[in-house]
Amino acid sequence: MSNQSERTPVVTISAPQSDERVVLLEEVNFKWLLAGLGWWIDMSRFHRDIPYAKHFFELAEASNSSALRDCAASLQSYNEMACQ
Repeated sequence: MSNQSERTPVVTISAPQSDERVVLLEEVNFKWLLAGLGWWIDMSRFHRDIPYAKHFFELAEASNSSALRDCAASLQSYNEMACQ
C-alpha cells in the first residue's frame, strides 16, 4: 500500500522536446544514409554553414536512394517550420 508521499511525480513531455527528438533522429538517419553512399558530413558545420548544408541536400535529392531523398525532404520541412 502506498501513501501520498510515495507517489511518483508526473512527467509531461512538451511538443517542442518531442519535435527536437524527431529532428535529431532524422539528422542521424541523414548522416548515416549519406555515409552509406560514401559521403561524409560534418553535422556541426551542417548546422552553421548554409551552402554546405544545401550541397548535401542537393546530393541527397539527386541520389538513387529513396530513403535518403525522403529523409532529406523531411529534414528540409523541419528546417522550414523552424524558420517561420
